[in-house]
Formats: sequence, C-alpha cells, structure tokens
Amino acid sequence: MYLCAQQLKLIRSSKSIRREFIEYFTRNNHALIRSSPVMPLNDPSIPFVNAGMNQFKGIFLGLHSPPAIRAVNSQKCIRVGGKHNDLNVVGHDSYHHTFFEMLGNWSFGDYFKEDACKYAWELLVQVYGIKKDCLYVTYFGGNEKFGLKPDLECKNIWLKIGVAEDRILPFGMEENFWEMGPSGPCGPCTEIHIDHTMHAKNQASRVNKGHEDLTELWNIVFIQFQRLQNGQIIPLPTKHVDTGLGFERLVTVLQGKRSNYDTDLFQPLFKAIEKAANAPKYEGRFGTADKDKIDTGYRILSDHARMITVSLADGMLPDKNHKLRRILRKAIDISENTFKTNKLLPELTDCIAETLGEAYPEIPKNLSKIKFIIQFEEEVMKSARSTAFKSWKKIVNSRPELSVITDTTFPGLTAGYFELQRDKVKSLPGDFTYKLYDTYGLDSEIISKLAEVESIQFDARAFKEAIERAKKRSRLEANKVNEDFVSIDTLNQLESGNVPKTDDSYKYEYTYSDKGYNFPIVKCKLLGMIRNGNLVSEPESMLNIDESQAIVEATVTSSGNIVETDSVVNTNAEVGIILDKTPAYAVAGSQVADKGHIQINNLLFNFEKVLKVRDYVIHIGHFVDWDEEDPDHEVRVGDECLISIDEKHRTGTMRNHTAAHLLNAAVQKLLPVVGQRGSDVLKDHLRFECSVFGRKLSVQDVSTIEKSVNDVIEADVPVKTKTLNILEMFKEDNLTLIPGEVYPDTGIRVVEINSDILNSKEACCGTHIHKTSVLEHFCITSMKSQGYNGVSFKAVVGPVAHLTRLAGDNLRERITNIENEFTAEQTSLGELESKVIMEKRDLNNKRKRIQYPYIVTQESLERLETLSKNIRIKEKKRTRHTIEEEIKILLDSSSLPFIVNCLQPTNTSIENISLKNIIKLCPPSTPTLVIVHCKNKIKARCFVPHELQSSSFNAQMWMNEILKIFDAKGNVFKDENPLVSYNMVPTVINEESAKILLDKAIATATKFASIYVDQSKKNKPNK
Repeated sequence: MYLCAQQLKLIRSSKSIRREFIEYFTRNNHALIRSSPVMPLNDPSIPFVNAGMNQFKGIFLGLHSPPAIRAVNSQKCIRVGGKHNDLNVVGHDSYHHTFFEMLGNWSFGDYFKEDACKYAWELLVQVYGIKKDCLYVTYFGGNEKFGLKPDLECKNIWLKIGVAEDRILPFGMEENFWEMGPSGPCGPCTEIHIDHTMHAKNQASRVNKGHEDLTELWNIVFIQFQRLQNGQIIPLPTKHVDTGLGFERLVTVLQGKRSNYDTDLFQPLFKAIEKAANAPKYEGRFGTADKDKIDTGYRILSDHARMITVSLADGMLPDKNHKLRRILRKAIDISENTFKTNKLLPELTDCIAETLGEAYPEIPKNLSKIKFIIQFEEEVMKSARSTAFKSWKKIVNSRPELSVITDTTFPGLTAGYFELQRDKVKSLPGDFTYKLYDTYGLDSEIISKLAEVESIQFDARAFKEAIERAKKRSRLEANKVNEDFVSIDTLNQLESGNVPKTDDSYKYEYTYSDKGYNFPIVKCKLLGMIRNGNLVSEPESMLNIDESQAIVEATVTSSGNIVETDSVVNTNAEVGIILDKTPAYAVAGSQVADKGHIQINNLLFNFEKVLKVRDYVIHIGHFVDWDEEDPDHEVRVGDECLISIDEKHRTGTMRNHTAAHLLNAAVQKLLPVVGQRGSDVLKDHLRFECSVFGRKLSVQDVSTIEKSVNDVIEADVPVKTKTLNILEMFKEDNLTLIPGEVYPDTGIRVVEINSDILNSKEACCGTHIHKTSVLEHFCITSMKSQGYNGVSFKAVVGPVAHLTRLAGDNLRERITNIENEFTAEQTSLGELESKVIMEKRDLNNKRKRIQYPYIVTQESLERLETLSKNIRIKEKKRTRHTIEEEIKILLDSSSLPFIVNCLQPTNTSIENISLKNIIKLCPPSTPTLVIVHCKNKIKARCFVPHELQSSSFNAQMWMNEILKIFDAKGNVFKDENPLVSYNMVPTVINEESAKILLDKAIATATKFASIYVDQSKKNKPNK
C-alpha cells in the first residue's frame, strides 16, 4: 500500500510543503532567490528554463558573482523539447509534467558534498517525517572514457549519515552525471529515490528501472566540471552544489497519494473541469483502464493549463514560441473534443492563480492578460482550423485513410501532404522531414501519421538529427555577422593573436548642457585594420600612402612573418579600423550605429558604419584627408588616434530611442496586452512594431498615445539608467523584456522613466537622453496593420516633430480653403475636384517628400472624401438639371413618335449620370434611346413600351444597331426585360472619331425607329 497520512507527521497542503522547504534552508543561512521567468533570457540553446540551475549558469562559469554564497529557491521549469522532453508521456503516467516546480538549495563555493547530503536527509526524514526505510540513494559510478572515477567520497558520506550500504547504488553517466545541455556546467550527482509502498523486502534492484511506485525524488548535483563544445570535460575553478527536488512528487509523497494528479495541485483543476464541462468525475484511470480517455484528458488539460498560464504570466507569447502555441492548441483541442466545450482554459487559470499565486505573484497579477491571450488564440485557432479543414476535408473524402489525422490546425497540412505524395520514396530522408516541419509547420506526430498512411518509413532519429543540423547552421549564420566585410578567419586571427578587445564603455559617457549634448573626443590606439575581409596588422607599417595614393595589403602569418599580397587597393576602398577604445556605438538593440571621424597622425578617417563582433568594435569607412605632396604618410600598429562621433547623428538616435521606450509604455498602458516585436531607431525617426492580439487601433487611440508621450515630455522626467547582472535583473519588477532576446550575464543596462503619466522600464543596451524635455515634441506619422495580430508605428521627435506638426497645420488650412471655395461656389467643380485629387494623391504617396501627423492624415483623408462625395452630388444635381432642361426642350420641339438623343455634359464623369433616371423624364408610352458621351467614354440605354413591341422592333433589337457602330457590348439590369429595356455598357471611344460615330449612331437609331414605330400612334409628349 502507499504511504498513508498516519505514517507521516502531519497532512500538509502543497503551499505549506513549499513554505517548509524554504524556511528550513533560510534557517540554515540560505538566501531566498525568486524564481526566474521560464523564458530563457540569457540562454538561446533552450526553448524554456528547464532546471533550477539555469539562472545560476553564469555563476558556475565565473561570469559574475553569486547573490549569496548559499541560496534556496523554488524554480518554475518547463520541459517540452531538447534533451529534457517529457511532453509525449504527460498524462499517460502519474508523475511527468510539462510544467513543474523544482525546489533547490545552492552552494556557490561554500559547502560541498557532505553538507548537501546531510541537509537533504535531515529535511526528508526529520522535518517531513518520511521513513528512511522507504529511501534509496545513488551515486556516480565513474566513466573510463572521460577519465572520471567513481564518486566513492559521496558513497562514504551516505554511509556516515546512516544509510544502509545495500541501499546505496552506483550508476553511470546517464543516471548520475548531470549536464544542463550539450555544453556547460556539469558534474556527478547523487539521487534520493523513494519507494511509495511499504515493502519489507529491499527494493534496491528496482531503482532506476522505470517503476512508477519507486521514483527519483531529489537530485543533488556536485558542479565541479564544465563540458566544452568539443566534448572535453574540464574542472571548474570553484565547486558548487545544485540540488533539485521535484515539488509535485514531494507533495504526492507527503499527502499520501498514489499519483501527482491526486494532490491539491491538480484536484481543484479537475473539479473546475468537471463543473464547467458537466463531465464525468475524474477516477484516476491509466492505460487500458481509461477506455474513453476522459481521465487522460483531465490530466493533459490540467498539466498544459499550468504550463500555458505560467508561460504567459512570464511574458512568453504564442506567436514567438511555436512550442507554446502547439501546447495551447492541443489544450484547446482536448477541451473541445474530450470535454465538448471551448471555455475551459480561461476558467482553469483562476484555479492555477489560487494554487501557485502565493509562490509566484506574477500569475495573479497578470491574470487578465493571460485570459486575453488565450481567448485571442482560441479565435485564431478557430479561423485557422476553418480554413485548413475545408481543404483537408476534400483530400480525406478521396482518401478516407487520412481521417486518422484529426488535428487540422496546421495551415501547411494540405501542401505538406501533396509534397509527400509527389516524392514517392520508401523512407523519408531527414532533410525532407525537416522541410515538412520547417516549411509547412508539421510536427513529428503528423509526419509519422502521414507516412504511415502512405506506407513510407518515418525515421524519427533522422528527423531529430536534421533539426540539430538546422540549429547548428542557424548558430553558424548568427556568427557570420557581416562576413562580407570581416571573415570568421579574421576574427579568429584577432583572438589567437591576443589582440585586446575594444573598450566601448565611452559610448555611454556624455553630458548635457544648455547648448546641447557634449560627446568626448577619446584618445586611443590603433590595433589593426581590416580590408577585403582580411586583417592587416603588420607591426611597423600597416598602411603606406604613397604618391600614387595606393594601399599595399599585408597580412601576418602565424609565425609573425609579413606576407604582402599582389592586390593593390585604392585609398577609396572601404576599410575597417580597430581601436583599443572608442566612444562609437555599434549597431545593436535596434539602434543604428554612430558616424564620426578618426584622426590618425595627420590623416583623417571618416567612418559611416560601426560593427561589434566578438567584442571587437570595427569602424568602417574611408581615408579622405591626406596631403598628396607628402609621400611619407604611414599608419602603424600602436599609433595614437583621436576619435569623435557625429554629435547631431547621435543626438538624433538618442532622442528616438528614448521616444521608442515611451511609445512602448503608452501602447502598453492603452491596450490589455502588448508584445513587442521589434523596433528601428534611426537619426531622423523611429519605428516600433508590436503584437496587439486582435485589437484594432483607432485614430482616437493614436491621439491618446501621442498625448501620453507628450505629457511626459512636458513633465521633464529624468531618464535613469542602471547596470545589472542577470540575477539582479530577475529581481526587477515591471521590467519590459523582448521575447526571444538574449541578454548577457553581466552588464545589462536598464533604462527607467517613472512619472504619474507613464512608467517605462526596459532592459536596453542603447543610448538615451537624460531627461524627457530634450525630446521637445513627439508625433506619430504612420500606423500600419501587420496581419491579424500586429501593428507598426513610425514616429518623429524634436525639431522634426515640430516641422511635421506645422506641415499638418498647413494641410488642414489647404483643405479648409477648398471647403470654403466649395461652399461659396467661387470655383468650378472640375477645378475643385482636381485640387481634392491632388491632395489625396499626395497623402497616399508612400514616397511623399513632406510627412504629416498620422492623425492629421486620417482626418484629412476623411474630409477630402467628404468633399469628393459632395462635389459628385453637386455635379449630379447640376448635370441632372441641365439634362432635364435639355430633355424638356427636346420634348417641346420634337414631332416624332419616339425620342433619340445624345447628351454630352461637361465637368462630370459618365459614372455620375443615371440613364435610367433620364428615361423616366420621358413619357412612358414613347420609345426612347439616349446616348451619353462624356470624357472619352460613352454609354446608352433604350426603352420600348410593351404595346409598341413587335417581332421586328424591341429594346434589344434597337440597341443592337448602335452596338455595331461602337463595337460595344450590351447588357440588361437584374429583373429587367431585355425587350423593354436594354443597355450599352460604358465603352472607351476615340475622341477624334467620336463626332462621326455619334452622328452615325443617332442617324441609325432614328432610321430604325422610323421604320417600325407607326406615325399614327404618336402620342404628343406632355409639356
């Protein structure tokens, strides 16, 4: 039987169990460290934080100091990919989860193996009251391949503590050597396993054999090594302790339950599902016993709901993390298919906030945002499913075997299947399966099912290898920063030659006075030059400018010998200068690089671009100012230089960067949820892109955003900056971070602007102004939607913003003048229409020379559209009045029993004339044919009353005579009889031949009617 409550000291809630753990270690001088977000902010190698030690990696590598020599924490962890991937077994057993909590205690160079083991044993046995007869321990048994000996020290510690020798078991690398990933901190570990039953018989033979009733409970890692990229394992300079105690498993033990899902971490979620979906009660069935898969659905949905809620609370976004989106959609699927409702996920977030909120206050704090994103994703999935399902259903109808694939939310499912069919092979190559994954968005499960239907072998291992190759290629691409200019070999040569890294901290050293910003001129030394992708670093003379103004390229071999190449480069060639220090800002964090000058001896070098690669700052530009009469110009390694930056350019970028932060804060204040996608900070303007999760921004919204930013500018708020390491950054509240961005372990700059109007706090490596009044003014010049989820702003600040406002005022005044002219009827309608068209064309021109405020642009387009509409209405009225007069005169003067007429109005368009209404002006008993000629277009309509129709004469026959002349087409309006009314569609006519053709048409129509309309039946038109 399983451990029951009577065998424990007391029954504890999950909250009290977590508290007891923290309190035990804080009593033993451990500092409490808050959990880091599950978003891996400083490690691009993992999709989620997957272990308690992730946030301490920089400490283990010696990159920064620990916050305390002893620490304790409860870390949120997610394992859905990579080495630690528990996704496929979640819900099918009693203890695996996508999201789980890792309780841990840490020693950073303080205590080591003996104390770590003592703390763990004392807490489990004496504090929590677990019987030691239920516990087994393992230790590292060594590995000859890597020269690692068995950890007998650890074994002896357990013997000393009092653990029986037959309960202390050695295991190899896989079980007892912990590694975070392919490279990084690692070391032997010792694990504590628990037998959930009260067997009198020793169960040592069942440890690490995958039994659900005998599982690992606590892993104590002795971090004393580092695995390098080449696989070599080397000692770390300082030894550390990293322990991980699975919280869900501990709660299961202490609450005397059979399964993690039977604890108070999951039971409230099950009750919420049961109530909301009116579902059968959870019965805890597994495997074949769970025939209807209801219990499995309970477990998967609850697990995934926890993972989704925690991820969203930590700022992760589904459109930035496809694994999160896949799990979210899987949870929605289970909600709809198993529990027949699509409203479960938002309901479950309330329960999760209750169970986890005490430990992780960011969950209840962000609850409304979490629900908003989930509901938005439900709508997106519904739309995607609707579109994809229709195309997939057609395929399934012709191939019923494919009905086993029920997840039709993949937009690329149909196209991916066709691709699979087209390449008929016996087995799927890894690169092809990766294409199905990368191009069409299909996961391994879908690919496997498709291959099975098509009787094609799917090699899951080859698929994983292809993904790893792609990741490797991606990493290589990331390292090929501007390789067109600087090669990897050149960078390696710099490092192997021990060329010092560039100190660019001077880019943040500038002051502000009433006259503006002052940027220092920095005295520095020349370390090297890059030209044609190669390093030129000859110790004595790197660059000779002779009478022919040519540069002789030279490189240095590994032995130090100088090798001159055959290439001769003109002084106009682009060159990269490396200095020991610089105030120049290299392109980073969305901010454009500085421009400036370097004075080397009596030579002037202008740089237009700045790159920072592997901490070398490369100034790219041209030598410009040399004396042709002096043949002895030389540039040497170690030459002293003076470097200065373009003050106007830098001030512009600083203003725009600070404005981008304020814009971000204003949008976040206005909308329920905002996800920053990216930005571009240039000298003259800024661009800011973000996800708005289906919210459509109005002109009024833009006005609100602008007002918020300008109010902060008016308030003259200080812009504060501080520098933190990664652990210090985790402690910051309300910090805006960009999902997917990788932050360094040290030297993280946080820019903060606090006011009653807006609060902005962002981790940012860019340069900023010192107070908001320097911005002078802020103006949004454009806002564009980006798909269903995104929006892009363009904005300006400073003098440019004032000019933009002035241009907007001038635009408003011009439109007001046009409106006044229209009202006063001082100008012809044609001339007014031309003015309106010109203003519209200017506003809609993407390359317009003058930019206007977005609000003014939208307001002006509305006013211009209203003007256009009113001009058309007035044109129609005038045209109708003119036509009515012309028809009246015609009816008064005509003695024929029919009407044939050609109207040629001016100052209007053919679309403004209704022939239907014109014919209504004529007597209903009189056959009528009217042609309109206007601005190189013609159209016509004719009418023949029923009593005058015959086999030789009707509306269609009459009009056909005209259609032949103009080579035009005829048509009839809906619900009209072609014998009664018939039309000529609008047709372009050559103006040179228009009069001849129109005269011919009038004569032809008159002659045709004269033959068939009886003169005696003429009804004198009413006057």
